[in-house]
Amino acid sequence: MKGLENRYYDNREDFLIERTKIFASMWVCIGFASDVPVPGYVYPMEFMELPLVVVRDHDNIVRVFHNVCRHRGHVLVAKSGQFDSTLRCPYHSWTYAFNGSLIRTPHIGGLGIHEVTTFDRNKAGLISIDCHVWNDLLFINLDGSADSFDMFIKPLEKRWSRLWGVGGSNELRLQKRDQAICFDIDANWKLVVENYLEAYHLPTIHSELNRISPMQEHEIQVSERFAGQVSHSYQLGAGHYGHLPAFSEWPSRFLKEADYPVLFPNTLLGLQADHLFVMVVIPIHFNEVREETRLYFVGEESLQLKYENLRQEQSIFWRRVFEEDESVVRGMQKGRASLGFDGGILSPIQDRATRAFHAWISDRLDI
Repeated sequence: MKGLENRYYDNREDFLIERTKIFASMWVCIGFASDVPVPGYVYPMEFMELPLVVVRDHDNIVRVFHNVCRHRGHVLVAKSGQFDSTLRCPYHSWTYAFNGSLIRTPHIGGLGIHEVTTFDRNKAGLISIDCHVWNDLLFINLDGSADSFDMFIKPLEKRWSRLWGVGGSNELRLQKRDQAICFDIDANWKLVVENYLEAYHLPTIHSELNRISPMQEHEIQVSERFAGQVSHSYQLGAGHYGHLPAFSEWPSRFLKEADYPVLFPNTLLGLQADHLFVMVVIPIHFNEVREETRLYFVGEESLQLKYENLRQEQSIFWRRVFEEDESVVRGMQKGRASLGFDGGILSPIQDRATRAFHAWISDRLDI
């Protein structure tokens, strides 16, 4: 099978079509609710060339808005941080409450005249975006047309129920926010996903990972909603105080099993008995992507000082692995400009998950 043509990696027009046909009409992850850690915290971001802002209001509700003033379209919030109770445009000082409503329009009718009868503030609030928080992951549906979030996430919950049981998600504990793993890469977002989908490159790119979880121990799995790999040789992190705590319902026969699916289109997951990592692939432009990764350990005990070294080792290990991938993704992006390459020839065995991803993309783009 031939891979996707170069145009789908180095062309802004096709990137914007993806925004409409893929990202706008379904639930997609854009980050983490913990990025707005307390009420009053605001986090601006760019997603598919769209300026967005994430807000945690004073009722502790996480909201997402288009980050533009309704007056002249100026970006509303430039930097993340804790605000008092309003968002004020730096251009003409139009001011919005955390629920998006427009509450002040200074001098709209002339000097000192802040209201006019022909202008209805109630119809000029910020444009909100449907959002849902699932285990700290923040999902949005840009055009509001997606099925319920419960329907969207149900296949993944069912997949993981055999590993972490019924209450596994309740045991997740986020590592310190200042230990997040972040990379900005000059490449198309799909290349990050495709690289994650296969273990074919482990012997050449990830020598350390390949010793712990060899390529031959990875089983490729595909389904309608996601694709990826299962490793059958994961080793629990261990130190002076023993292993990191594991999920209480994780079956002992699966302790060496780790699940690495991609929840289409852009959420890369790694579930092990003693921790979970989540990498959110955030497309910025057709040739620019941001990776935001968080590690979650299991239960309050896992955050105790005696496990700090083990947590650090796990974080350093994954940071090293993802850093090794960075140069690979950049190299593939450069190759998309070549006249001697236009999609490549995918392996019928090793690239089976990538083939499934390409088929999924092609179906949504009608190609």
